[in-house]
Amino acid sequence: MPIEREELPVDILFVGAGPACLTSALHLKKQLTAMGREDVEIAVIEKAQTVGSHILSGAVVDPRPLVELLGEDWRDSGIPVESWVDQEEVRHLSTTGALRIPVPPMLKNHGFPVISLSEMVTWLKDRCEEAEVMVFEGFPGHQFLHDAKGHIAGVRTMDKGLDASGNPGPGFEPGADISAKCTVLGEGVRGSLTRQLIDEQKLQGRNPQIYGTGGKELWKLPEGRFPAGKVLHTSGWPLSSTQYGGSWIYGLSGDRVSIGFVTALDAQQPWTDPWENFQRWKQHPFIAEILEGGEILKAGAKCLPEGGYWSRPRPWGNGFLIIGDAGSNLNVSRLKGVHTSMKTGLLAAETLLEAIRKDDFSAESLCSYDERFNNSWLKQELWRVRNYRAEFQGRGFWSGAIRAGIKYVLGGIGKEFIPLKADHDEMLKIHHAEPRPEPLEYDGEKLIDKVTQVYHSGSVHSEHQPSHLKVADTDLCISRCKEEYGNPCQHFCPANVYEIVDDDSGQEKLQINHSNCVHCKTCDILDPYQVITWTVPSDAGGPKYLGL
Repeated sequence: MPIEREELPVDILFVGAGPACLTSALHLKKQLTAMGREDVEIAVIEKAQTVGSHILSGAVVDPRPLVELLGEDWRDSGIPVESWVDQEEVRHLSTTGALRIPVPPMLKNHGFPVISLSEMVTWLKDRCEEAEVMVFEGFPGHQFLHDAKGHIAGVRTMDKGLDASGNPGPGFEPGADISAKCTVLGEGVRGSLTRQLIDEQKLQGRNPQIYGTGGKELWKLPEGRFPAGKVLHTSGWPLSSTQYGGSWIYGLSGDRVSIGFVTALDAQQPWTDPWENFQRWKQHPFIAEILEGGEILKAGAKCLPEGGYWSRPRPWGNGFLIIGDAGSNLNVSRLKGVHTSMKTGLLAAETLLEAIRKDDFSAESLCSYDERFNNSWLKQELWRVRNYRAEFQGRGFWSGAIRAGIKYVLGGIGKEFIPLKADHDEMLKIHHAEPRPEPLEYDGEKLIDKVTQVYHSGSVHSEHQPSHLKVADTDLCISRCKEEYGNPCQHFCPANVYEIVDDDSGQEKLQINHSNCVHCKTCDILDPYQVITWTVPSDAGGPKYLGL
């Protein structure tokens, strides 16, 4: 019997309540109101139960797009700011040393705000609702709707209340069909709908996307230990000289600090473990001294898109735009993606405003987004570092840093295009890999294991729903993958989702602890056979990163 679904027609639908979509929706609504076009319906859907729950970032923010969105007096707008950068420091760590080096120009942040991105998007959500933008929380986008021409015409949200077999359970609620003249995808890193669209319409950039996985913790430190407004970045240990990555410590209000460590996923070793790298980093004498006597309040993990300009997918088409991290707009050289995401939202709003005036949402109309991008400061910023990450891949950290730094100082000179390999293509088979370091011993307080990280993330999923982590061939995991790569999913997942266990008959099987998932997407990215697909859970569950 056909399922009856609620139908909700809107004019513009934004998928994902992050900085890109909320900025775009708010700016567009303001412009329409000024024109007297209150009739245009704008909606934002968010897969988390609460806006901000699935948002994770450092974050020091370049305020340029805040000025464009909120005006020169944006500091008085009420936007939540933890502190203002007034001290900056960069260290390169050896096994025991911490060499202080000059702050590179791309890491100079003096006067910038330090924020909790989850709190910032919550604030933006409130401003959107005040402007009469509809924001629907707990509505994961599941699949696209299409018009008679096959063009994108909206989104069907995920059915809720499914049992473990994927059938309607006692509390079944069918997803809604939200039709729209234009669908704007701002799902963040490796969004499920965005990935599907890029593959189906062959929107891939000239380079494949590459990623890093970052762990983050919020700490309470002894009074006066690390002042609000101080920013510290480190490179080096525990990563080898062939690996890319690094850390941050940001001083917040109330003697709290945001700390984190990012490991690039093109690290090659099949035993690469981003979460373990983060915990090892906290053992370094220089870092341990800062954290001594402190307490972990919250924790989490997520991926970030490091490919940059040449990894950008074509961001427009019939009935759709792609913005923010989903469109590879992060500037990895600056460790910043909030300001770039917001700028793509502003550019999308201007593109949509023109399309609304013409009542034309075809690819021929929406391609004007490219013209706006090319004439913006965002294009200039990303173009200057277009090959930044490519300089590191295959060259080692110091060689890459020197080459990338010289090119940055000279305004981005050099080859127009340098190719990248996808992260999973860089992974070595186990017999070519370096020896794995001895496993770390966790104390459960300062050094927390992956299960404890899940607890601190607040991640919750119903165990009575189908797994949202789809493995196309589980037999591959216990045969070929074990022999060739040593089951790397057991290492790279920061939430202990994947385990090889006894099946009670003397054989092994893959066990997927999907309720642990913190939505980082590392498995979808780094599986060497590309048989893992991350999809949205039917219960709209996941981490609770509010305040992190």
